[in-house]
Amino acid sequence: MKKLLFSLMIAGFSATTINAQTVWDFSTWTGGTDGVVAAGYGSNTLVKNIAFIPGTGTADLGAIENNNATFVESGVTPDYKPTKRLKLNGASYATSGANYGVPIKRFFYVKVDGPSTIKVWYKNGGSGNRTLYLSDGTNVLGSNVYANSTDGIIYTYEYTGAAGNIYFAGDQALNFYKVTATNVGTTELPATLAVDNVKSGLKANAFSSGNKIYVSNLESKNTSINIYSANGTLVKSAKASADANFEINAKGVYIVNLKSEAGEKSVKVLLK
Repeated sequence: MKKLLFSLMIAGFSATTINAQTVWDFSTWTGGTDGVVAAGYGSNTLVKNIAFIPGTGTADLGAIENNNATFVESGVTPDYKPTKRLKLNGASYATSGANYGVPIKRFFYVKVDGPSTIKVWYKNGGSGNRTLYLSDGTNVLGSNVYANSTDGIIYTYEYTGAAGNIYFAGDQALNFYKVTATNVGTTELPATLAVDNVKSGLKANAFSSGNKIYVSNLESKNTSINIYSANGTLVKSAKASADANFEINAKGVYIVNLKSEAGEKSVKVLLK
């Protein structure tokens, strides 16, 4: 009886480690708990040992929504039948001619402590050939081209390198249902924000109070201010040379992007 109860407890976790294998089953992730944001992330966020990097001007990486799928894996019973998916919600690169080893937006990564078996359960986010890329942040380690947005596919990659981050990205929108990896370490957000084109030299900041978003500590006479809703819609756009505030009547999470010659940063604020 004790063994049964222990098994049930383990099954309740969405990220578990069994025989050095970590499992992220996005079908079990629920918006509003454990740092999971159903509408997606608009700033660098660490959730369940995964680092989500939306990049400048995006606010919907990692959106969780209901979606049924069936994955049939040879030698594994029963079939995996998730009911939710995690979405990239767009490409991880600016152009089709990008260096695919270096994602710049809408990607996530995990830390491994050395050789690792990595598996990805995913589907395309639309029709036509779309490519999943695994990289070390500099070079492409493995990739998979797939043209089916109806049926899921399981991609396996055997990493044999040293400890480091493994990046998950796509040349177009992809939908993830589950990711597993062995020999997983402690994932950390980037020490500097250069990985998503955000510079740390900007002192300007944003915060909310009531139904207003305030921008302060502007160093430049020509600071661009763009405010996005959680789904990536541009709500306000302005240029300012002194502290400013913007009235917004709808409650929710907003992303304030600040840009000047001093640098660039994105700040998440909540209007209650």
